[in-house]
Amino acid sequence: PVGYSGGVISIGTRLAVVEPRISAAVLFAGSFVPRAMFEEARQVTIPLHVLLQWDDEGNDRQAALDLFDAFGSKEKTLHANMGGHTGVPQFAGDAAAQFFTRHLK
Repeated sequence: PVGYSGGVISIGTRLAVVEPRISAAVLFAGSFVPRAMFEEARQVTIPLHVLLQWDDEGNDRQAALDLFDAFGSKEKTLHANMGGHTGVPQFAGDAAAQFFTRHLK
């Protein structure tokens, strides 16, 4: 099994749809989300762990929440943290690592 972790959620969404080896993904919400991504998100069924920096003024919070809702995965989690783009707390990274430990066996 292969995991994907990446900072541009549109790339991660596309990869999760087209690459069958990816069996779990950690995605960083908030980057630009083209409208086409919402349809692709419905096709994503792998377990997802999504991180959102709540106070990142460069990101569209509502678009990130809408995209999270659109994902077709039965197992998906959204971790929203206070702080801006560079303020991801250590425990959020630890939780992402634990997610991969559970899903990539």
